[in-house]
Amino acid sequence: MSQKQIRWMLGELPTLLENGVIDGGAAERLRRHYESAAGPSRNWALTIFGILGGTLVGLGLILLLAHNWADLSRAARTALAFAPLVAAQLLAVWIFRAGKKSAAWREGVGLFWTLAVGAAIALVAQTYHIPGDAGRFALTWMLLTLPIVYLLNATGPALVYLAGMTFWAIDAQSNAGQALPFWPLAALILPHVVAAARDNPYAARPALLFWGIAFALCVAVGVTLEKILPGLWIIVYGALFAIFYLAGEFWFGEAPAAWQKPFQTFGAIGAVVLTFLLTYDWPWQEIGWRYWRHGAAYHGFAAALDYALAALLPAAAIVLLVSSVRRGKAHALFIGALPILAVLGFALVAQTGEEAAALALFNLYVFAVGLGLLVQGFRARRASTVNAGLLVVFALILLRFFDEDLGFVFRGVVFVLLGLAFLAVNLVLARKKGAAQ
Repeated sequence: MSQKQIRWMLGELPTLLENGVIDGGAAERLRRHYESAAGPSRNWALTIFGILGGTLVGLGLILLLAHNWADLSRAARTALAFAPLVAAQLLAVWIFRAGKKSAAWREGVGLFWTLAVGAAIALVAQTYHIPGDAGRFALTWMLLTLPIVYLLNATGPALVYLAGMTFWAIDAQSNAGQALPFWPLAALILPHVVAAARDNPYAARPALLFWGIAFALCVAVGVTLEKILPGLWIIVYGALFAIFYLAGEFWFGEAPAAWQKPFQTFGAIGAVVLTFLLTYDWPWQEIGWRYWRHGAAYHGFAAALDYALAALLPAAAIVLLVSSVRRGKAHALFIGALPILAVLGFALVAQTGEEAAALALFNLYVFAVGLGLLVQGFRARRASTVNAGLLVVFALILLRFFDEDLGFVFRGVVFVLLGLAFLAVNLVLARKKGAAQ
């Protein structure tokens, strides 16, 4: 629908409700649907400009403070370090007193305040030679940023908080520390996410938050894995991407645009990338309980999280998959089968020490997914699904064509068989199309 038609439809809702054509619940669902389909509004454009403005002002002040910084006294440095922070707090007070509750003001001031907090910490530490490292600085900065999220109800600082906590987790794990506290610390942002998504989960603010959560979870899961049992990440990530996709389909399946489906989109892309990686032999080398790792570099107690994730995530993915199939969403099998195959592939390689069976399994899986998307797209006459299927199949063909680990004869035979299979599918589809006409 065009923007003009959407505006007309939204204008008709009060009349339809008044005349009893639809009830209040239906009117609210229609309003949410068409407001989401309309895409980002002018108010959201103002919010983006507010975010950019607050960020640029904060970064500009930091650069101005850096000019001739070494020539200033300690007292002057301290005053200048706290000046942007005080200014940000005064702006926040003015917003509340003046009733400036628009998202543009809240987001702009929130990001300015967030950057001012980080600048104050860094400048004071530099002035008084306070020892510390990047991880400790990030943790302190983020914990002081968290109240800003709730005071201003701002999404920008919330995304900064997720990014900062993820950086802290990476730094902690890379320096032989323990990143498990990331999970309770990251969970502190959840009340803000729930509040933002309560009215309309397809709006821009919750969509941005969901994208940020998906990225943060994807990175943090890999960072916090202790990796004492090599290869367990295959099961964990296979299940994680499947859960992203299936849960997104369950809760956000009615979203009209791809950017409003962060979990589905992220899960599908992650699953496809992981599956293609698993068609190579290097992820399957030296995995399983035969290559158990130990020593001072590993925290044995933290490995419990690895085992819990490897058990609970596939189970949750299977539950969601069964629920999706029962609701008539057979296409969920394309992504939902990934954790089952990941467990099977891991078990085969761990038991036999050979990668051939797992490689064959995932090459067949990729081909089946691509072919399934093609058939589904032709049946539904959806060009996007057909194109996705073609992309998956031809990507697999190109990767295997240049795979030097496979002999010329083997590749030649496989490509001939694939070609015959494509011709057979094309013939069947052509006959069905002719019968339908």
